[in-house]
Amino acid sequence: MSLRWLLWALLVLLVTTTTVVVRSEPRAAVAWTERYPRIETDVAAGKPLTLLVVVPLCDSRVIACGGQGAGDPGSLDKNLYWGRAFGARRYFDETAKQFRRVARSGPEGSLLEQLVYRRWVRGARWGVAHEVEQLVVLRAIHGRHIDEAVRDFYRFATEGAEVTFTEDGAVRRAAVHVAGYAGHNRLMDGVSLQQLVGASPPRAERAALPSFVFACRSDPYFSAALREGGSSPLVMTRDLMAPEGYVIEAMARGLGDRATRQELRQRVVAAYARWQRIPERTAGSVFARSDP
Repeated sequence: MSLRWLLWALLVLLVTTTTVVVRSEPRAAVAWTERYPRIETDVAAGKPLTLLVVVPLCDSRVIACGGQGAGDPGSLDKNLYWGRAFGARRYFDETAKQFRRVARSGPEGSLLEQLVYRRWVRGARWGVAHEVEQLVVLRAIHGRHIDEAVRDFYRFATEGAEVTFTEDGAVRRAAVHVAGYAGHNRLMDGVSLQQLVGASPPRAERAALPSFVFACRSDPYFSAALREGGSSPLVMTRDLMAPEGYVIEAMARGLGDRATRQELRQRVVAAYARWQRIPERTAGSVFARSDP
């Protein structure tokens, strides 16, 4: 074979065996509101972005809460999940950045206290010219009524909700955009969610919301049922954890800053690592991976 033909054969072989690599552009990051366009519409219309968090108080008859009233399910001042240093109310009153309490109501039935906190978010984060009002509504439920707390949270998440409060003598109503739960995982006690919530209304009648559950191992117990009800879980857990005020604040700030779903988890993980004084890698093992 001549040298010319040998070179030609090598060229053909090179062309036919070369793999063409096509690099696809990375998927643009999208905000946590992507699946709920109504939220963006409400914010653009000047309505407050509202987070409602149900907090059943710690009950020493159910789990170990600690001494000196930390497990008193009716104590607003001493309960581990409400009045202690990292409890929801005390943390938001004393430590949470930017949030200011603007309303209080209760008691009423199993609801011991409802508190409303506000901060203002730069409109540029939401693509609007005006500042965005963000409300965080914390509802303390008597610990003996934890079943009612779980039921209410699930219905808020899958059917929608509205909050009412009085500010400066005026009654205000706000549609809820995210439903949260922070407390003991009642479903780990052998209580079924179906037993607590009963039959759900037809999907067409629902106005489901994105949600999160800060409780031990919430992902395997709650996520499937929330998705079935139309609610998209934003941040869930896969291990034992402390459902304290700093994780609620980290979640709230991420929501108000219009973070991505992955960023929401990252912010919660970072806050948990900081306040628990553990490495972020360890804290990351506590929280389930976010949906894409």
